[in-house]
Amino acid sequence: APKEEFIIRTKLHRPMLSKDHLHRDDLLRRFRQKHHRPLTLVSAPAGYGKSTFVSCWLDTCDTPSAWLSLDENDNDTRLFLSYFISAIRQIFPLACGETLSMLKVAHIPPLSHLAGSLINEIEQIQKEFVLVLDDYYTVHGEAVLDFLNVLVHHWPPPMHLVLISRLNPSLPLASLRAKGLITEIRGRDLRFTRDETSEYLGRVLPAPLSE
Repeated sequence: APKEEFIIRTKLHRPMLSKDHLHRDDLLRRFRQKHHRPLTLVSAPAGYGKSTFVSCWLDTCDTPSAWLSLDENDNDTRLFLSYFISAIRQIFPLACGETLSMLKVAHIPPLSHLAGSLINEIEQIQKEFVLVLDDYYTVHGEAVLDFLNVLVHHWPPPMHLVLISRLNPSLPLASLRAKGLITEIRGRDLRFTRDETSEYLGRVLPAPLSE
């Protein structure tokens, strides 16, 4: 596993909200009503404000949270799980130590063993928390996707997972919907209303527009 000094710390930083950010009160209110579900998927094309919306929600959320921005390099199982655990350790510094030690050997155990260990260790965390995986669409490694599927089928109760993606993830979405386990925020939800558009343009343009 990457040593602590080789973890890119900025991948664990939540995006800062700009001074022109528009607080989406109605959308946040609707989202909070379903926050009890363990998995949230925020999926829309580029430019829809997915990460901004989730960052804004975390600003209003009392639950401890961690953020991981993914990229193409994270398709490697060892690297992905190292970052996954590093993100959790931003909140709980001693969490998941046994699984982390498994990632430091030359030949890591089978994925089923790693997933089981990590799920058991997350289950032992005494406090609820939120973990956000941003740019999830960049992940297409089979082992990493298999890990997420194992996680979904054996969900550790303390964790609420948020996936931010431009594409639908390879997860059993229909089954998750039927069981009431997933909240979905889509492009249609993220679109500004007429009033929000007017308010936003009033902030960023030097002169107001006519109706």
